[in-house]
Amino acid sequence: MDKSDVEYLEHENPLHSNETADHRAAHKMERRLLLKADLTILPLISLVYLASYLDRNSIGNARVMGFQKDLHLTPKQFYNSLSIFYLGWGVAMLPSNLTARKFRPHRSLGAATVFFGLCLCLMSVIKNYASLMTLRAFLGFGEAFVQMSYIYGSLWYKRDELATRASIFAACSSISGAFGGVIAYGVQANLNGKGGRTAWSWLFLIEGVIAIAIGMLEIDLAYSRYALYNNEAERFHPSQLLAVFKDVRTYFFFFIHGTAVLGVSVVGSFLPTFIRGFGFSPLRTQLFSIIPYAFAFVTVIASGYTSDRINMKGPLIFICACVGIIGYAVLMSANSTAGQFVACCLIASACYPMAALCPVWIAVNSPSYTKRSTIFPIAEACGIVFSIMGTQIYTAPPHYFGGNGTVLGLHVLAAVCTASNSFYMRLQNKKKDQILEELERNGQMDPHIAERRTLHDLEDKHIAFRYVI
Repeated sequence: MDKSDVEYLEHENPLHSNETADHRAAHKMERRLLLKADLTILPLISLVYLASYLDRNSIGNARVMGFQKDLHLTPKQFYNSLSIFYLGWGVAMLPSNLTARKFRPHRSLGAATVFFGLCLCLMSVIKNYASLMTLRAFLGFGEAFVQMSYIYGSLWYKRDELATRASIFAACSSISGAFGGVIAYGVQANLNGKGGRTAWSWLFLIEGVIAIAIGMLEIDLAYSRYALYNNEAERFHPSQLLAVFKDVRTYFFFFIHGTAVLGVSVVGSFLPTFIRGFGFSPLRTQLFSIIPYAFAFVTVIASGYTSDRINMKGPLIFICACVGIIGYAVLMSANSTAGQFVACCLIASACYPMAALCPVWIAVNSPSYTKRSTIFPIAEACGIVFSIMGTQIYTAPPHYFGGNGTVLGLHVLAAVCTASNSFYMRLQNKKKDQILEELERNGQMDPHIAERRTLHDLEDKHIAFRYVI
């Protein structure tokens, strides 16, 4: 029986409540190993996430600097350059997740970060629309590999440890927005025109070099931790793919995660444009764009930590979806600058925790590697489709009723799917509890336990497996 199977069975079997000295020693050793993993894995993965979202969102700051005007791009061409990023991302998403265990993470993540950093550096010298489209597609292709961090995290950490750690590196996606705003402010104030370069050219170059430097760092994945908790023999099994598409939760996750990714892409691509439309100067726009990301950083960390402490993800995602609904409603209806700015803070505070928690919710409820690494890219595919749509619907300033109304509606759908998914999983847990209670009354043992069947064999159908609501 695998280590992961033992974890679930120990939670269900009261005979394990009395720890022996050996158990306590093993627990103490594991805590030390967990600390080592936290001190080595999290900082470096966080830096990769920082670089990824810094590069992804840079085009929004560049637009305020005159990027669109200097390249003589029509609004339609600019929106297309946002869309093609997600096409490149989509092409790489499924292969990158399915091969996550074939290639060493420190090499795949490091190489991907160097690659998209080079793409951004090249964007600093582009002169036409065709070059922009090509580089944006390659940028998306490289950044898709960063999303494997959630798959790797599910291999390194237990179910009640993952959300806290994932929230830390996911929070760097919001930090990148604030950090990008600081860099953009400094560049526009001090480097515009220096060395014959425009402000946006300097911005792409500086942020690209930062990504390359981060990508060249060696990532230590603490293989001792990996070997202790994970089944090395577990690999991708095509025969298990059918179960993914027969699982109703796949479709709930599809819309929940898709909405979260859409929210993050809208904030990353259009937040500076929104704030510029509130009447701020280009320089003050860069400065004020930092504040919503700061709110998002706090809510991501808080929601990740809380979700692990209460061992629940769905209720927090539901709350975030409702906050997003309020934010978009206020953004469309408010006429004051203060009201619209508060709405931006609410939106950022909602979408980033959703985007961090949903992959964790998928991972902790998918015991097999095949299911985990398939459901997540399927959910990401919805995010890609929604994000491409999102780049094309923000065409009517200042309130962008079409764009904001569409995203608001999808947040309502996400809230409904979250509640439905939670109800379904709670029902399945209750059915298993009833089966075990009946067997106990009859003095019998469930065949799954008696025959020592594993999660690898039965996946989430195992009698000892419980969904995390």
